[in-house]
Amino acid sequence: MVKCLVKNLHGLAGSLNYLWTTTALMAYLYTVYGYFVENQDLKVWQKILVSLCGFLVGFSHEVMAFVGGAFLGVLFLGNIRKVWKSSKWDTLFLIGTVVLFALGAILTIIAPGNLARSMVDVTENKSALACLGNYKDIKWQLVIIVVSMIWVGFLKQKELLKKEIIYFILPCIIATIPFSIMGYFTPRCFVPYEALLISIVSANSQIIASHFSERKKGYLLICGILTIIAFSRMLPTTYSDIRYILPYKIKLTKQLEQARENGEKDVIVSKFLFMDKIRREDLINVDNFFLETSTASVVNTYLSLYYKFDRIRAISDADYFIEIDTDIVQNVDYGILNKDTLELISIVSASDKICFTIPKEQFGKYVVDCRDKDLRSHVKNVRIRAVGEEMPNPDLEMLINQER
Repeated sequence: MVKCLVKNLHGLAGSLNYLWTTTALMAYLYTVYGYFVENQDLKVWQKILVSLCGFLVGFSHEVMAFVGGAFLGVLFLGNIRKVWKSSKWDTLFLIGTVVLFALGAILTIIAPGNLARSMVDVTENKSALACLGNYKDIKWQLVIIVVSMIWVGFLKQKELLKKEIIYFILPCIIATIPFSIMGYFTPRCFVPYEALLISIVSANSQIIASHFSERKKGYLLICGILTIIAFSRMLPTTYSDIRYILPYKIKLTKQLEQARENGEKDVIVSKFLFMDKIRREDLINVDNFFLETSTASVVNTYLSLYYKFDRIRAISDADYFIEIDTDIVQNVDYGILNKDTLELISIVSASDKICFTIPKEQFGKYVVDCRDKDLRSHVKNVRIRAVGEEMPNPDLEMLINQER
């Protein structure tokens, strides 16, 4: 299991940050809520464990800190009088639970990385109103929540509705305020909010189902279908994942594993070429999920570290990647010139290594243009590579233009 976790660590970062931390948060809040609101019993060792877990959950992520803190704050204020009149151990348990969670939350909020980000002018959402767009993204889920609450109201479950408004809806509103003030509230931050709100539908479904006779189970089937329709906006994303991203992942993994078996240190792999086919609005900084030609990419860096390569670059299967090593120390701008049209395609700023890509079918038409110095005399090595192949003994004369 540990080996499997390490092998896929670079792909689990988002899940560890939001999915599994939200799961831990919900399990924690479910236990605390069950004890103080639903009067479920806990042994002494369980109370100690829950309190300690509260510190870890609060320390896990600032979003969990805001959502969990809002929930516990409401629970504390709503139950302090009842607990105060009960045993001193219940009082200590409630206060200890809140304090330990708050301590973990404060430590994660004031972490160096978060403090550094707070000093940056954040313009991702630009306004407090724009931050509320996360609720708009789950508008159909919200419709189902409202319908289920109205339905439960008709069934005269006023106590349940009161709990849902106080312990689930109110904390979401409170936890939204800090992000709205900061103007920074991305969809990935919304996972614990959705989890709290989905809990309302789960609770209401049990009440509604209990009032149906066997003859009327068809109504529940219809409700299930409507729920699936509400989540149908995820289907295009799922299709693009299966159609484009999954095959690329399998192809890339095979190329990297083959390179490692061959003992390569500087690896060329296939670039993802279907960016226009995937639902960009459903991903955060989607471009950062894929390898780039430049080794400065974060994805390139982490994948290189994992596979123990010196560097990884990604190019189109239809391109050549050209590297020219020189003994030039200072930075010089080199132009990539089309010999036939004399069109300057791009400018490459480099010193000891000049790197660029050209289409295979146009190899020989593009040259490095640097008329300020005798570049040939400074060249130490030349490599021309494509995905899975390397051109032996490349002709330097085809790559450098020195006409004056």
